[in-house]
Amino acid sequence: MDAFTGEIRLFPYNFVPQNWAYCDGSLITVQQNPALYSVIGNLYGGTPGQNFNLPNLNGRVAMGAGPGPGLTDRPVGTAVGADRITMVASNFAPHTHQVLAKDGSESAAALDIPNNTAYLAQPRNVRLYNNTAPTATNQTLAATTVGDTGSGATSTALRNTMQPFQTLSYCICLDGEYPIRSS
Repeated sequence: MDAFTGEIRLFPYNFVPQNWAYCDGSLITVQQNPALYSVIGNLYGGTPGQNFNLPNLNGRVAMGAGPGPGLTDRPVGTAVGADRITMVASNFAPHTHQVLAKDGSESAAALDIPNNTAYLAQPRNVRLYNNTAPTATNQTLAATTVGDTGSGATSTALRNTMQPFQTLSYCICLDGEYPIRSS
């Protein structure tokens, strides 16, 4: 298989092909692989001249380097993101909206299944929604029913932020064609 030293590819195997290594952040000595060191250096960590780390793409997605229009510049080797985060108010975009509700006295217009014109209507488990818009004479919710930030309780529980995935292995070529820099 023709590949450049330092090239990263995805493989669907449960093994690493010959002359390749998993992109798992492993530490390699410069003496073990001077060609790969000359290509990637200490971009992913290590001690210059002694050892270097392979990229760590475990649980990550490779992303193109550079600045996109309106995006933050991402230099090669930058690791960003997390597979789990603690949910806090700053994780949500600021927004406002009304909450409209009805008292449920119009049983003829009541619905069991909501649609895009339904309003929350009745305090029981059947015909919970209503298609008739609330008016100024309808009952209103108590001011404390809905707040700007919910109950205000904080949680230290981590939330999973992993995207849907299919398991593949990112591997880096250890011994391939040496890439010649263009002048």
